[in-house]
Amino acid sequence: MRKSQKAMITGGMLAVIAVCTVAPTLSWLSDKTDPVVNTFAGGAISIKLDEALVDTDGKALTGDDAQRVTNNSYKYVPGSVLDKDPTPTVLKGSEECYVFMCVENNLNDKFSINYDTNSWQQVAKADNKTVYIYSETINAEQSEVDVMLNPIFTQVTVSTELTSSDIKALGEKTLTATAYAVQAKSIDKDTAINLAVSQFLPQATEVIPDIS
Repeated sequence: MRKSQKAMITGGMLAVIAVCTVAPTLSWLSDKTDPVVNTFAGGAISIKLDEALVDTDGKALTGDDAQRVTNNSYKYVPGSVLDKDPTPTVLKGSEECYVFMCVENNLNDKFSINYDTNSWQQVAKADNKTVYIYSETINAEQSEVDVMLNPIFTQVTVSTELTSSDIKALGEKTLTATAYAVQAKSIDKDTAINLAVSQFLPQATEVIPDIS
């Protein structure tokens, strides 16, 4: 046999050996998963505050005339009972939160307010401003509707002892309510209270130590 033929045969055998050696690696068992995709979206809290629209006598309109508004004007006389119901609402989709109200009362002691002390607890006071916390946290994250809380009060009553001199001295005064919400996750009640107090009363003269 010629050397060239031997070389061809030897080369062919090496090629076959190479194929036999490499081919099994192409059929090893394997698998691949779908990717795990993590999406991070920030939570949010949204609240609103409104009250019933009142007529010229300070009475809440009802039926087709009923509306929710953000301000009212009142004419007061001795013995009158005026409807006023500042009501916070936590909007659907909001994270669980503590809800606070700050009431700034510029009226005098001839006016009394029927605070809902079951739903709202006083936590701090300075001068004519008082901060209250709602009795429970509100979670609207999975809610399909907005969550309306109980109003902090519903009526302002004018004393029958109010005199013309009182009215002249008092003139026009305001009674203002503001709502504030703080996330409940990762924050305890005391921390939330401190945040609310610092928001409304940086120089608070009276802080309720423990309302838990």
